[in-house]
Amino acid sequence: MPDTRGGQRKNLGRRGGERSAAEELAELEELLAAAGVPEDLRRAPPGGSDPQAVLHHLVEVGILPSPQQSLTELLAGWKPLRKPGADPLSAELTGAEFLGVLREATSVPDEFPGLLATLVEQAEGSGLPEALAMLRVLAVLGPHEVRSQAAEAADRLVTAGLTDPPWVSELGTAQVDQCFGYADDLGLQQGVALTFIYRREPHAFVVLIDHSLGGGVKDCFVTDQPGRIRADYQRSAKRHGLEFHDYEPATARAILDRALARRPCPVQDDQVEDVADYLELLRQRVALLPGGDATGATGATGPDLANKRRARAGASSTIHQLKITLRRSKPPIWRRIEVPSGITLQQLHHTIQAAFGWEDCHMWVFTTPVGDYGLADRDLGHRSAASRKLADVASRAGNRIRYTYDFGDNWEHDILVQEVLTAEPGVAYPRCLAGRRAGPPEDCGGVGAYAALLETLADPGDAEHAERLEWLGLESAGEFDPARFDLSQVNRVLSARARVLLKR
Repeated sequence: MPDTRGGQRKNLGRRGGERSAAEELAELEELLAAAGVPEDLRRAPPGGSDPQAVLHHLVEVGILPSPQQSLTELLAGWKPLRKPGADPLSAELTGAEFLGVLREATSVPDEFPGLLATLVEQAEGSGLPEALAMLRVLAVLGPHEVRSQAAEAADRLVTAGLTDPPWVSELGTAQVDQCFGYADDLGLQQGVALTFIYRREPHAFVVLIDHSLGGGVKDCFVTDQPGRIRADYQRSAKRHGLEFHDYEPATARAILDRALARRPCPVQDDQVEDVADYLELLRQRVALLPGGDATGATGATGPDLANKRRARAGASSTIHQLKITLRRSKPPIWRRIEVPSGITLQQLHHTIQAAFGWEDCHMWVFTTPVGDYGLADRDLGHRSAASRKLADVASRAGNRIRYTYDFGDNWEHDILVQEVLTAEPGVAYPRCLAGRRAGPPEDCGGVGAYAALLETLADPGDAEHAERLEWLGLESAGEFDPARFDLSQVNRVLSARARVLLKR
């Protein structure tokens, strides 16, 4: 991803209203001193007390660049987006950081849209390919007042003969994937991570909310390692006794809508910079999430809120009893589980991982009558599993879908809906009712290779016996019993994501 921070920020002041020429000169002199301009030029330049004359003189003597030079230097930061390999995420980050720098350098915040409008005109006038890249990004991420102007200017440059970068058609259309987070036991701080996918590559928006400082956004940034963030969250939650959550996208949106409606509250310098750069991009990404009132956080009160809660409770009072069987396993490896009918396929994925002892370290997909759902992937034709509920793809007893985990080993699971039932009062779901045999170890090669592994473990005289024990991290073959199924252990793992649908 291109680095567009481009050196130290300069705060030109945030005072509103008109300033006298003397005040402007004093501020100009302060900036020139900080930049190392000789004292004779900044204290007694030709032009006397006229700030514009001072600036004109500094351009003439080469202390400051001309407007054309400034525009060329500004546009140079967009050149990496014209190179092969540039992607829509790089374009968004370049734009977010660029807008953050400009906002902080604007003396009067209300003048920011006007400044950008002028810049759009100048960029179009340059006719440069990097100007086209900038205009396409401003048309999506810029203030609403300039988006149409930037889009029209970009269209004119294309009509004049320039070619859009390949990422333009995807800009602003990242696909929503997993949402997760944690909260401390006192409710003071909350972390939320939103995972998105561009071109099969996942990235995450990481947000820190501080309720002790008013409930606004304390920090937000983008990372291309959502798996590491998830692992960090889980470790921190376990270490400090916090609650780790997998959120439905609508729930995550409700949490963030509430935080974004409040004043940002960054404290440390890096938090201040991150919020300045990425807060507006965060708003755009939150708008991609479905819903917005999943937790009643959008302002509904009184009877309206009560009615919404009752409707949600009615819609989530049924459960699906599923039998999930690992295809071609002999003897059969299977689990019978009960899950809320309204569970998303993403949540069902996590449930299956827990029930079979998988470690969630490979790609996966559900094959359903209405399409394939997993980690959103345009090339593979996979839509986001967070966007579809189990009841949408298998609504009644007898329906079947398939779940495939690890596209190399190709662990295929047949999922049969055995019954659709009313939830039992006071019972938490998902829960496992029964099962048979241990799940195979990760990365052992698939069903056929797993059968061969069991034969090797059962024969101490096999040439690969010791090697396979070492690969499994076992002292002896007796430590792994393929016939063992521990129902209580499976339910202990599932309890971390279980919830009661109907109270007693």
